[in-house]
Amino acid sequence: MSSEGTREAKEQGRVNLTRRRLVQIGGAGAGVAVSGCLGFFEETEEEPTPTEEPPEEPTEEPTEEPPEEPTERLAYGICEICHHQCGQEVVVRDDGEQAVTYITGVDGNPRGSAGEGTEGTICPKGQTQIEKVHDPDRIKQPHIRENGELREVSWEEAFEYTAQRLQEFDAEYGAETFLNAASFTTTPVHNQFWRNLYGTPERIGRGIHVCAGPTFQAGGVMGVGSNNRIPDYQNSEYIIAWGRNMLETFAGQFEAKGVMTAFEENDATLVTIDPQHTETVQKSDKWLQIEPRTDGALALAMANVIIEEDLYDEEFVENWTYGFEAYREAVEDKTPEWAEEITGIDAEDIREVAIGFAEAAPNAGISIWTGTAQYGNAWKGTQNITALNGLVGNIDRPGGLRLWQTAPLGNPFEIREVGLPNNASGKTPALRKHEEYEDYAVRHTETIAHNLVPDMVENGHINGIYCHYDQPLKDGNAEAWIEALEEMDLVISVDAFWSGVAKRADIVLPEATQLEMDTVDNGGWSAYSNNSWIIGSKAAIEPQWNTKPGFDILAGIAEEMGWGEYFPWDSEREFINDQLSIHDLTLDELESGGDNYELVDEYDYEQWRNGDGTAFRFDLDQIGVLVDAFEETGMDTAPEWIPPGTYGDETSDEYPLEFFDTRAVFFSQGGDQHSEQMLERYALRHKLADEEYRGNYLVINPSDANERGIETGDMVRIESATGEGELMAYVSERTKPGFVTATYGFGEGSVQPDREGMNTMKLHEKQMDPISGQPDRHIAVDVAPGGD
Repeated sequence: MSSEGTREAKEQGRVNLTRRRLVQIGGAGAGVAVSGCLGFFEETEEEPTPTEEPPEEPTEEPTEEPPEEPTERLAYGICEICHHQCGQEVVVRDDGEQAVTYITGVDGNPRGSAGEGTEGTICPKGQTQIEKVHDPDRIKQPHIRENGELREVSWEEAFEYTAQRLQEFDAEYGAETFLNAASFTTTPVHNQFWRNLYGTPERIGRGIHVCAGPTFQAGGVMGVGSNNRIPDYQNSEYIIAWGRNMLETFAGQFEAKGVMTAFEENDATLVTIDPQHTETVQKSDKWLQIEPRTDGALALAMANVIIEEDLYDEEFVENWTYGFEAYREAVEDKTPEWAEEITGIDAEDIREVAIGFAEAAPNAGISIWTGTAQYGNAWKGTQNITALNGLVGNIDRPGGLRLWQTAPLGNPFEIREVGLPNNASGKTPALRKHEEYEDYAVRHTETIAHNLVPDMVENGHINGIYCHYDQPLKDGNAEAWIEALEEMDLVISVDAFWSGVAKRADIVLPEATQLEMDTVDNGGWSAYSNNSWIIGSKAAIEPQWNTKPGFDILAGIAEEMGWGEYFPWDSEREFINDQLSIHDLTLDELESGGDNYELVDEYDYEQWRNGDGTAFRFDLDQIGVLVDAFEETGMDTAPEWIPPGTYGDETSDEYPLEFFDTRAVFFSQGGDQHSEQMLERYALRHKLADEEYRGNYLVINPSDANERGIETGDMVRIESATGEGELMAYVSERTKPGFVTATYGFGEGSVQPDREGMNTMKLHEKQMDPISGQPDRHIAVDVAPGGD
């Protein structure tokens, strides 16, 4: 359907700021103060008829009219806390201070609803947008460091100082040693600024380097892209949540709602494979409580059953895949009985799930993400899991592993005919340039690895960093990163809060929050199985205090650097309108009429039929960079079993417990632990609200706790071979014996470094998946009573 067609359809029957809309908004208040939001639209009764004559009006001069009551208006937003674009409806009180009073979801939103005609909602993280806007602890003014101390400056001085320091840095060290760490930047122009104009080839993103590197890489080379994470939930009859808790920590609420739709409309089966009991486990038909880091063995055993029972999709495998014989050979002796010894899962349960999945295919999907990616042997584990999709032929079929399509956005630089230079051309990233990194196979597949950045700083190959709304101190070897920041010559932080990076920066540029800036985004996977989409919103309110949107910050630096000609837009809205122009839309039009999204292109299933005959690869012996990387690490190109500890930690008598840090619905990316509301709700969930402590909790099984004399509410010390910390215990059978977990994002390096809790990555040194460089978050530890 065209943009014009969907726009016309949306115009019919729309409402703006109606009583119904405000009643819906009021239901999402969740402890946020309202200021007459509903009362403003209440019908009023007529004045009663007086029984006596009113007194005579006074003859004094008329007094000044009382000020009008503040009005309220509806605005929109895109939730960027976990960067999955759930739409937001926002009520703003226009009283000079522009207070945000309510926030809720957008009905029909691709990521925040179950699809057309369904209610849009926001999760607890999304609710914190109100707190973020008005939080008095925000960074309110630009700062520069002089004589070891940060001092407030104007934007004019901040831009002038930043330009001066960047020019001096290039002259002394070379721009190629400056790292662009803009993982979660709120504007796309950072790449053009740092690569094209400043001239650095060094760029570190979040997805592969700290989120789910093996998942993204394996999916990409096997033929399904990073979309090997998200099945077509609402059309599925059998869903496997493999190391995923998508009913709580979702990539947009469409995931949980899609699963519920599958329950209601398809009587779908949900199987969860996870060492820890979760919200998703609670709603599952079957829970396989697997031994950590043994996912690859389970996947091979399932393939063994499917092939032996002749349940695989022979037509798809024969005509549309490559390397099946190598795969068949790899799983030939990997029986459920073999896997039972490794995974701790009963062989009959393995058979049952393998057969159920294959019989439901192609209307069956596997959902994976970080849980199967954040350990040292995860690349092969992910390859083995992803191979199951090709085996049963669920690729891009209803209810299977959808090949989601993302709506394009225009390139404003091309539209305005901006002749950008490419000043990074010919410059080789340090990982591929210097002999110090020749022992790291990741250099074949990536240009940088998160855990190697401190080494690069020590070696003088990286000397500065631009960190835009990112938290590298909590994403890997924290102690080494802290030392690296102290050693760098130039650290620039763009953030709304005083993160661990901002506190150590030479230049701190305060960014407006999402509701204070114009935004646009696009995406693929969503509640709409056959449509790509775009979403956008104008700033709901003006930037608070002396903050600026990220686009304005980079444009301001560019102007001071003498690059103003490359930023010809008067505002970010103009830039966004150029992006939208290929859809004959403006941001005003996108927001008009009751929502802020647009369904764009329709696309069919089985898109692989338009390809060259190879839709899926089991064996990767044709991917040259992987052949080289696998050879150096002793891996095969076909699926295979790599035991835990081959890469990464092994438990021992000294460190007998396996630790892994987890996510919670209240927090995302370690960037919103400042929220008092979320901290309270997190404490309530653990039934520890009566304690003064508001940090993260160590979840430990009763058998391990009893052995150590630990009870819920005790302060405990957790120690690895290279680090230690203190946090509060929560004793629960939610986790397996021998396996302990804690929510990440607290402690030193976070946005609340002086409060309770610990930075879980202080336990970490340099453990990582050798192929993608993904930090290995499974660490051998021991736990003992501690605290006062």
